[in-house]
Amino acid sequence: MRRARKRTGHISVSAKCFRAAALVLLLAAGTCEALTVTGVPSWLEGAVTRGLSAVWDEIPNDVMTDREGTLEVVARRLFAGYDVRVEAGHDEPAIFFRSKSIPPKPEVRIIPPALRDMAVDWFSRDVAGMPDEVSRIAGEIPQGALTWADEALRERVGEIVRSRLPGWEFTQQIYIAESSTSISLSFRPSSEMILAVKPSLYSRTIPVMFRSDLEAKLIPEMSPLIGLPVRWAGRHAREIEKVARKYLEDRNTVGNMRAAVSVSFKAGRVSDIDARVDSRSLMFSVWVSAYAGLEGRYPEAGAFFGFRPVWRIGEVNLAPEVYTELVFALDDFGVTYRLGTRFELLENFWGGIEYEMPDGELFVRMEYIPVKIRRPYARWRWGLREWEHELGLGYRFDEHISAEIYYNGNIGIRGIWNL
Repeated sequence: MRRARKRTGHISVSAKCFRAAALVLLLAAGTCEALTVTGVPSWLEGAVTRGLSAVWDEIPNDVMTDREGTLEVVARRLFAGYDVRVEAGHDEPAIFFRSKSIPPKPEVRIIPPALRDMAVDWFSRDVAGMPDEVSRIAGEIPQGALTWADEALRERVGEIVRSRLPGWEFTQQIYIAESSTSISLSFRPSSEMILAVKPSLYSRTIPVMFRSDLEAKLIPEMSPLIGLPVRWAGRHAREIEKVARKYLEDRNTVGNMRAAVSVSFKAGRVSDIDARVDSRSLMFSVWVSAYAGLEGRYPEAGAFFGFRPVWRIGEVNLAPEVYTELVFALDDFGVTYRLGTRFELLENFWGGIEYEMPDGELFVRMEYIPVKIRRPYARWRWGLREWEHELGLGYRFDEHISAEIYYNGNIGIRGIWNL
């Protein structure tokens, strides 16, 4: 083991010296690559060719100098592990590399980062077969060549890492003993990582109070995503959506409603998880409202319950929704009953007719109510007996609060708190 460590130290020193010398030559001579190189793998050929071209351009071109012989001597010193033969060409020399020994198969060890839960499985699957792939590539050159080819090897391994683990950075360490070679690859996330996860749950079926609770419980469930590279999480978006969907489906609130769950994940520094939880046939909501600028209008509370059978043609449910709505006046606790039916004419746009008691009046009712928050909405009712209009144009600020310009013969402001 001491001998192996000593050899490893020589690797670093030799590699640094070679890279410094090659850099000076490259800066002085440019990037001529007319000469031909044979006997090294394709991933190493570019680095070797550039180094030899730089040396070749610095050798005096006169009758007193054996340029090919000089290049051969320098190449044998620079490129340890190979026998190098240089032959004169028509314009530029041809350089032939031959390994001095049969290289042992390198042992490649993957050191995984600290991950939790689902991310552990993703990493294991993504690196499956990677040690053998890297070992095969590193085994294409003799042991001695690893003293100067470590950067070229790192570039080649980097291509593999970027294709398998986008967003991860890695550190490569090479250990050489007399009859073995060991390569360790350790990983860390890039600076573009997930710092927070923001779940948003939308539903026409589940009241806001329960949705907020589900959102809060989903945050710790998704906490293993924090600290992961954004690009890597984006690659596993489908798995993340599956985990979030299964978690929501297992909650009693969702299961009792027999609601269908769909989830969309968008990776970013603050990653969004948008979940739609809706029953195919039920709708339920509870709200409290208050008025400003309208005389004779007092705070109200309401509850809405709707049933819509499933009658689909393709993705469109053509069945009407039958609903009942109870409105409680909070000044005298009077109750207004509404019974109606409506169709979803377009997505989130409903139209229908309802009967209101105890007044016994029939209304045409239209409304555009987006499921997501931070959206405008509109409601309109037209009484067929008194020809009265009730109109509300509003905006929903968050899961609970919305405000609207309200018209019912007079114009005022109506604030609504969704429970």
